[in-house]
Amino acid sequence: MAKFAFEDYWNALDGAGPRFKEIILDRAAHDDGIDFPELKRLVDKAYLED
Repeated sequence: MAKFAFEDYWNALDGAGPRFKEIILDRAAHDDGIDFPELKRLVDKAYLED
């Protein structure tokens, strides 16, 4: 069962600092409702600025 929707993680990344990004991505990585392509999109968004 998904804990959160992809959009929840996506929106949470907006304005998140480096540590919070890691927490969001870790939770998404362990969420059965998030598939690999979605996780990659989240990682790309989190590190777009880097």
